[in-house]
Amino acid sequence: MTTHRLRLHAATLELPTTTDVLSAAVAEGRLRGRHPDVDPATTLPVTGGSPVDLAAAAARTVLARTGHPAAEIEDLYYAWTYFQGAHFWSPAHALADRAGLSANPIGLQQMCNGGAAAVHLADRVARAGAPFTALICTGDAFRGPGFDRWSGDYGVLYGDAGTAVLAVSSAHPAPVGGPASTLVSLHTGALPHLESMHRPVDAPADVAPAGSWPVDVQATKRRYLQEHGSEALAEAMRGMVGKLLAKVLSDLAGQDLTANGKVYLPRLMNATLDSLYAPAVAALTDLPQRRLGDATGHLGAGDLIANLADAQASANAPRIDIFISAGAGFTISIAALESFS
Repeated sequence: MTTHRLRLHAATLELPTTTDVLSAAVAEGRLRGRHPDVDPATTLPVTGGSPVDLAAAAARTVLARTGHPAAEIEDLYYAWTYFQGAHFWSPAHALADRAGLSANPIGLQQMCNGGAAAVHLADRVARAGAPFTALICTGDAFRGPGFDRWSGDYGVLYGDAGTAVLAVSSAHPAPVGGPASTLVSLHTGALPHLESMHRPVDAPADVAPAGSWPVDVQATKRRYLQEHGSEALAEAMRGMVGKLLAKVLSDLAGQDLTANGKVYLPRLMNATLDSLYAPAVAALTDLPQRRLGDATGHLGAGDLIANLADAQASANAPRIDIFISAGAGFTISIAALESFS
């Protein structure tokens, strides 16, 4: 859909200061799955704290950069992918408390597409036409022994991070500071027949969440691929990316996309991007593809906002970028945002 109802201000990526090195993980025997095909010196951001704390730090930075009063934010959307620290608990409310917000906290679950799902929800609310503000946050920490960030999955390395961005409807009368991006187009599609790629079929339904640790994504994906084949997966993913991207490009017809615009891909390993995403993009547009997975690893629900932070930081003049987000299930979202300082 074409939309100019929503602006996203001061996208922020909060990374921990500590990192984990692949060579150290190998030497210490922490890899349980297949060794990833990357440089042994590769590092990933790793926190000793909680994902909610990372998200809260990002949220406070957004409030400082925008100058927007915390008391005037109406909704808080918090998305995450992995365990937040307790099983029977609302991490969205904990985030509101730690960030000093009185907003309505809403937790969003769409796996790694959660950040995009939050933007989708904010745009739907803005569609009503009334002034509206929401703080969108994500937070994930993939700590062992419950999660093997290096070899627990195929084609994905996992980094810890918090992200945040302030969503403001175009009807909002007050000026908001910080770099901003206008949502020009957003399309989402689901491939629910792929949900079992991440579901252990042999786990009894009455096992408490801790009983399923450690998480073994390779095992569930291996079972799925043995049953259905890798080409069926690739065709489904490439087909949906192509379908959604075509809609976004149609919405952008007549816009100048050559002024430094890029297509931001999810923060995955290059082999995964080359198989599932890059061909579908290259078939429809010559825009350069921006890959940032080598710098941070995959950031759970935070890839889209982290990539928007990169785009806003480098937007010396107005430009339109396209952002691809995907999450297990699967759901794919593609957004076009025009950023300006």
